[in-house]
Formats: sequence, C-alpha cells, structure tokens
Amino acid sequence: MAELKEDELYLEAFNLQIPQNKKIDSSKLGEALRSVGKRLTNENIETLRKKADAECNGGITFEDFKRFVDEASKIEKTDEEIEKAFKVFDNGEKKGLINLATFKHSIMTLGDKLAPEQVETLFKQAGIDESKETVNYKVFMDLLKAK
Repeated sequence: MAELKEDELYLEAFNLQIPQNKKIDSSKLGEALRSVGKRLTNENIETLRKKADAECNGGITFEDFKRFVDEASKIEKTDEEIEKAFKVFDNGEKKGLINLATFKHSIMTLGDKLAPEQVETLFKQAGIDESKETVNYKVFMDLLKAK
C-alpha cells in the first residue's frame, strides 16, 4: 500500500512537469526530483540530467522518472551529512548555534550558491529573525526535512 502512495506522489510530481507528449524534458528533472523530496546538489542534478539526455531520447517517461528517483535516493544527502555541514558553522562550541551573517554569506558564495532573494525566502520560511546574531541550525534542518 505504501508503494502505491509513493508511486502516486511520483506520478503527481511527474505530471506537473509534462507537456502533451507525456514526457518531461531533462531540464525539468531536477525540479521534479526536488518536488518529491530529493535533496540533491546542483552538481548531482546536472549529472542526472546528462544521463537522461544520453539515455532517454525525446524526453523522460514516467518509468524513466521512477528510475531517476531511485538513483537520486542513492546519492542525496542524509540528515547526518547535512547536520555535519551545519556544525561547521557552530565554531566548535557544540551549542547548535550558527552566526547568521557568516551562514548567509557562505550560502551565497560557496557551493550551490543562493541568490539574495532565495536566502530571504529561506529565512522567511524558517521564521528567522535576521536582527539576531545567531540561530539554532536545527531550524534549517527541520525546514529541509519538511521539504
């Protein structure tokens, strides 16, 4: 029964991306994978997109999409890996607090860079008061888990 619900979720995400030929373009693969909760880096998505371009002539079918969901599950970041990344900002104090200005600067300049408006949206979704100097990184962890 749980598998049916999972397939329904995947089909819904797939259907949001499809034009009339019942296939999605590889450029929409990342958006579709993220809509079913896959936490992938832009680099991971680009790798999967290139694989889709090579293997799926004319677009990604629903069966192809389910295969890419399975593949994404194998490479997505675990909660432990994400928490470890946040702990870098804890400055070794192990209090779970991160400096908001440093964190904001880092997510705008390192790795999968976020634009200022994306950071603003992220902080708003997390209920972050930007006037404070620090925030508990668990707030961001909870937000990521909810996606």
